Amino acid sequence: MSRSLTALVWLLSLLIVSLPAFAQSANSATCDLEGYAPSIRPDPPGIPTEIGIGLGLTDLSSIDDVNQTITLDALLTLQWTDHRLDGAAGCRFDRSAIWTPDIQLINSAATQARRPPQALVKPDGRVISTIRYAATIASTANISKFPFDERTIVLQLASLRYDKADLAIRVIPEWTGRLPEVTIPDWTIGEPSATVTEMNMPRVDRTIPVFEFRIPASRLADYYIYKFVFPLCLIVMMSWAVFWVNPQKLSPQLQLAGTAMLTLIAYQFTVNELLPRVGYLTSMDQYVLSSSLLVFLALVEALITGRLAATGRAATAERLDRASRWLFPVAYLVIILVTLW
Repeated sequence: MSRSLTALVWLLSLLIVSLPAFAQSANSATCDLEGYAPSIRPDPPGIPTEIGIGLGLTDLSSIDDVNQTITLDALLTLQWTDHRLDGAAGCRFDRSAIWTPDIQLINSAATQARRPPQALVKPDGRVISTIRYAATIASTANISKFPFDERTIVLQLASLRYDKADLAIRVIPEWTGRLPEVTIPDWTIGEPSATVTEMNMPRVDRTIPVFEFRIPASRLADYYIYKFVFPLCLIVMMSWAVFWVNPQKLSPQLQLAGTAMLTLIAYQFTVNELLPRVGYLTSMDQYVLSSSLLVFLALVEALITGRLAATGRAATAERLDRASRWLFPVAYLVIILVTLW
């Protein structure tokens, strides 16, 4: 199914719930729930109630690397059969008035329904409930490869009231996916996939079926290359200018090396506010630290050659400068390949 057709199916599903009940009999008794027990499953004990789930990603607002959370909007569609409602075809009910599987995001930090959820009854007793959620979910990811990292955002939906003997979850493919317009700065969002797994809950001696919705995402590194990597390259290469200054002129050497160090410190104060704060070193952290060490070593080299020239060993100082002219660039290339490649 094309993305456009999928988007149309989601929108129509939302529209169906929002429109007045269709084909409703003039006799209002058809929507009467007298004698209906919403706490009892539609199927007898021993027979699991089949729940069809479709989840459509409609918006992805933010990916928070520091707090390990994702903020998104999603359209959740549930479908099951309750033959006790065969005579209520076309009626809409509040979800609290009839039996529902109580499917919820179990890895959600905060969830808010965009509108009060309702359920629509079809002529064959099928019940369709469509809810649009705004959710903040917990999504742990290792960003040690930042800014060249990838992650899989996982949404887990399940009912904590029923185990696998009571509910049988299946994926509704035509109602599962994402809108083509879903984008987020700095990230490329792939095509989601959905599967049904099981989760063991030993504390309550229960195994529940879980609907897992996986969204692949990869970070766009261009922004960080242009804003962080390239400027730092210029600062590091600026520190190499000391290798072309006469070692007998210690003052200009120290001025160049000192300027590079101060520029690097100011750079770090600026970029630290924009980089993720995690408890381990990312690829970007390693690159910045290694570049800082290389700038500091250029300052040390200037001091050494200045000392050599001042003690009558100018030839040795010049040889050290000539060697540094290619040793430092080679070392920097190795740093780039090891930390960022």
